[in-house]
Amino acid sequence: MKAMLRGVFPPLPTTFTDDELDTGALRATVGALMRTRLTGVLALGTNGESFLVDSDEADRIVQTVREAVPEGRALLVGTGCDSTRATIESCRRAAHHGATHALVRPPVSYTRFLTQEVLMEHYGRVADASPIPVLLYNQPAVFGPELTATTVAVLARHENIVGLKDSSGNIAHVSDVLTRVPDGFSVLTGVAGMMYAGLLSGTSGSIVAVANVVPNVVMHLYDLVMTGQLHKALALQRAIAPLARAVTMQHGVAGMKAAMAIAGFPDSPPRLPLTPASDETVEELRGMLRHLESFTGRTLIGKAGQDDVTPPEVAP
Repeated sequence: MKAMLRGVFPPLPTTFTDDELDTGALRATVGALMRTRLTGVLALGTNGESFLVDSDEADRIVQTVREAVPEGRALLVGTGCDSTRATIESCRRAAHHGATHALVRPPVSYTRFLTQEVLMEHYGRVADASPIPVLLYNQPAVFGPELTATTVAVLARHENIVGLKDSSGNIAHVSDVLTRVPDGFSVLTGVAGMMYAGLLSGTSGSIVAVANVVPNVVMHLYDLVMTGQLHKALALQRAIAPLARAVTMQHGVAGMKAAMAIAGFPDSPPRLPLTPASDETVEELRGMLRHLESFTGRTLIGKAGQDDVTPPEVAP
């Protein structure tokens, strides 16, 4: 049986100063997040502005994050490229620099010709060659082609394909996948508003941007569902939802980074052509964090996740 990925993983921001990679700020960000109860991290996801960094920067990002992530917690790295050849090379480089898993998005070029058969061939070849386990990535609104439940079920038979991040926002699709994949195959939701429903359906966790901003609150939601405290979990899910939407669909990477700065993490603008959040957006996000503080009784603004919650024990 494949080893399950369980819990909550933030899709890390990539930190910049004057449009240059800032590894010091990245190291500080990861260090603060790893003092919380998060299960691990994802580097170079879409929220990590992976489309906007070159291969040398990508290597430095993975090296920096690896140094800050304790042994015993997973380091997922986005390795997807448009060609199969480049994706395999990206997986190899990520593994060399300490990644534990490769999250592989579909190609985003020539989408008209990316049939399910082509996608299965692509992912199969990547998984054959990757030195680390592969996670599929389904987000048709961003990448174009959708991985159908049937395609995921076929790919899940591959010994080196161990899971799926599904950011479709479609709980019916996620549920369909869950009925088809073998035991031990990890299905992680990528939409924070679906955490509660996803976990009840059988997902093993989530990779969500809002976990960068309020990590322990999101972990508490996970814990409430897993311990059967469903009324409390549903109330917390609803309380988190406005902030989760704001740092993804509404304001994107700029909103996530602005909210993280309000929460006390190192401030970092997005890389051009993305632009920083407006003053109005910053105040909107601050108001959402204040509302969540009132609901949870935690101090979230300026605390960088350190709201008197003990980090999990990790393997030596």
